[in-house]
Amino acid sequence: MKLLSHALFILFLLSPIKLYAEPWVDTSNIFLRANIQYLADKGIIKAPVTTFPLMWQDIASDINNVSHFQLDESTKESLRYVKHQLKLAKRSQRTIEINTATATKRFTSFGEDYRANNNLKISTTFISNQVAGKISANYSTSASSDEHIQFDGSYAAFFLGNWVVSAGMQDRWWGPSWDTSLSLTNNARPIPALSISRKSAIPLTIPFSDIEIPWTVTSFMGVMDDERVIKDTQLWGFRLNFKPANNWEIGITRLAQWAGENRPSDFDTFLNVLKGLDNCGGNGPSIEECVAGKEPGNQLAGYDIRWSTSLFSHPLAISFTTFAEDGDRKGGLSILGEERYQVSLESQLKLFSLNWKIFLEGTDTVALCKDGHNGDGTSKIGDCYYEHHIYKTGMRYRNRVVGNLYENDATSVVLGLISQSNSNMQFEFKLRWLQLNKDNHDKAPNNKLIGNTLTPIAENMTMLSGKVQHSYRNWRLTLGSDASLSTFDNAIKDNTEINIFAKIEYNL
Repeated sequence: MKLLSHALFILFLLSPIKLYAEPWVDTSNIFLRANIQYLADKGIIKAPVTTFPLMWQDIASDINNVSHFQLDESTKESLRYVKHQLKLAKRSQRTIEINTATATKRFTSFGEDYRANNNLKISTTFISNQVAGKISANYSTSASSDEHIQFDGSYAAFFLGNWVVSAGMQDRWWGPSWDTSLSLTNNARPIPALSISRKSAIPLTIPFSDIEIPWTVTSFMGVMDDERVIKDTQLWGFRLNFKPANNWEIGITRLAQWAGENRPSDFDTFLNVLKGLDNCGGNGPSIEECVAGKEPGNQLAGYDIRWSTSLFSHPLAISFTTFAEDGDRKGGLSILGEERYQVSLESQLKLFSLNWKIFLEGTDTVALCKDGHNGDGTSKIGDCYYEHHIYKTGMRYRNRVVGNLYENDATSVVLGLISQSNSNMQFEFKLRWLQLNKDNHDKAPNNKLIGNTLTPIAENMTMLSGKVQHSYRNWRLTLGSDASLSTFDNAIKDNTEINIFAKIEYNL
């Protein structure tokens, strides 16, 4: 990671700077995302919008070409907000951020860019015709001794035709959900990675028809360079995102861990990962070969579908996600494996003279694996989602799951409100009902490298969160709070926690 940060700094010094901007929308602004999604549901933005980082190019083209004539006031307001954010993105982005909190943030969702409390971050972005980049240096007093200085958010990107090749440490969010996602979220710190993405969702035209399908694709190869059972595990990610119609959006996602210390890392092994030949006793190695350690990797795959419509002239959207161990050992109609699910319902409302996105989201990661503890599918203990018998640290990075904020063996129901306004004041509220570690069991409660990172025992939590963000000229102030009540099944006293946080940003 030190080598990567040095390379980014040299690139910054040598690059011929002509314009200032970032080429994509990152995961730090939930209000911008809410307005982009609203414009997509209105048919103004044509490109897929559920894969972050999200390219500005198609968004800029669509919002600059739309006529304001016959647009309702809510749409005009969202349009003004997104245009304002695009205008800011085209300016010099040299910023200083200071945030402080009474405690570390237990769950980091979309629109939240800190995990440890007490941080100072200095960043600068740049772009030329062929190169874009960002240097982001963060100092945290509350991180572990070897992580006081971090370069999360830094990257260098090169434009090659309609492709963007980048290297860096970027947060990713894959899927239509708002509070958490089963595949990739910004819950864990970003993994150093090389990636390639389509710059513009230039549509595919169906022969002999007028049907055009905008599509994007992105893939990355990262190294999980934290403390783990198998050091330097490689993480490969792939996502295809397309819109077969204006009100439909579909995403197909794959994640795979492979290689690492004392593990095969040749091209043939990666080909077997690509082919999905890593399901013991199924379409991959035999049980005997797996016992001998010849399984090429740990893989998850799934898809998400989002559909938007209007009910009694009121916007409505439904999304569904399934994400699982790929391959089929269950039989029947299952095409995945031990799949888990997520469902979201979205709409809009007018409240206190503001337009709001309202969502209700349910997520389930309680997977009782067929080949679990009893070996015959009768086990009542999970401990298998995001887990693996070789890559024992699982789909986790720096002690956080790369996907669901609430770990494995958890259910969550979240009611959220996000203000959609072009004013200088923005609001977000969430009410969460959580069942953490629902099977009341942990694979290795005394080993921080293995098992559930949130709680080794069952925990039932109700959490109310809120934040307000105010912008004035070059300043932006965010104030927020999380208040939670936890109860436990093990005759442990109830626990109440309140975390108050504040962030100040200044654009130099």
